[in-house]
Amino acid sequence: MEQDTNNSNNLISGEEGPLIEELHRMLMNAGFPVNNSASVFSSETEISIRLFQESRRIETSGICDQRTWDALLEAGYRLGDRLLYFGHPMLRGEDVSELQGAMGSLGFNPGKVDGIFGPDTQNAVELFQRNSGLIVDSIFGPNCLMALKKLGNRNEQQSVAILQERERIISKTQNGGMPHIALGDLGGFSAVLSESAKILREAHINADLIQHYDISEHAKYCNKRGVDLYIGLYPVQKQEKSISYYAAKGFESPGGVSFTQFLSKELSPLFSEKIDIHGRSEQVLRETRMPAVILRIGPTKDLVEVAPQLSQALKEAIFAWFLKPFEELSH
Repeated sequence: MEQDTNNSNNLISGEEGPLIEELHRMLMNAGFPVNNSASVFSSETEISIRLFQESRRIETSGICDQRTWDALLEAGYRLGDRLLYFGHPMLRGEDVSELQGAMGSLGFNPGKVDGIFGPDTQNAVELFQRNSGLIVDSIFGPNCLMALKKLGNRNEQQSVAILQERERIISKTQNGGMPHIALGDLGGFSAVLSESAKILREAHINADLIQHYDISEHAKYCNKRGVDLYIGLYPVQKQEKSISYYAAKGFESPGGVSFTQFLSKELSPLFSEKIDIHGRSEQVLRETRMPAVILRIGPTKDLVEVAPQLSQALKEAIFAWFLKPFEELSH
């Protein structure tokens, strides 16, 4: 759901105490130090939080909400600080992101760089261990780190995850397959999205409608069924027209970027306002393994007014993206 800046658990300007001291410690560890009283949330604290949020592609508010606190916790891990392995719940952190970037640049596909040690990352670690002559135990520890350092930094190379994702979609197109799309309803838009799904199916696009209050269930559904593209429609009460795709520190989803541009092109004629485009690390964008976007049209009356045209716009954008899934539109 949207970031809740009014939550009573948020840390805001003027607050004092041990939690603020811990907040300042985490900001310093992440490279955004606060140079004032350690126990007071000051204007300098707000500036440091904003800079951190911008760097991690979190909605910039200057407030330490749960999403920001979690990101600060994850930012405290460096590769080698702990053993990394697949478990439940899955390990999360910037050490995992660093590992995924390294594995992908070496040709071992960990999936997208999302900072979550899932089954794809486990497979990549096993392949790396096997190719490095190490014991294959699926755990990234000191021996793996030493072997990785010997290979040097190859992070400038494109991740094999991106190449394989592109190949999967292109191969599906060349073999006459049709896209498998999931439409996610997280705000009582079942009528609008049901009509959109119907129109997509009439165009021979495999379209699923997901209706669940838990965002993680949307990601689990898509990952389990091998969906090609997720489109989430979120409720917005304020005036907003925006599309978000997955982006995190040092990584952007190329499939998400290109679909966002195709969708923006189709939606722009429907509104007088400019459609904002954001690279964000929101939960469902991060947890889905395929390209994913979040569409926000607010206030709700604006969405209702364009509902018929929205379905057509989605169809045209999906067809355009499926033909050229990783190409950006020229400006």
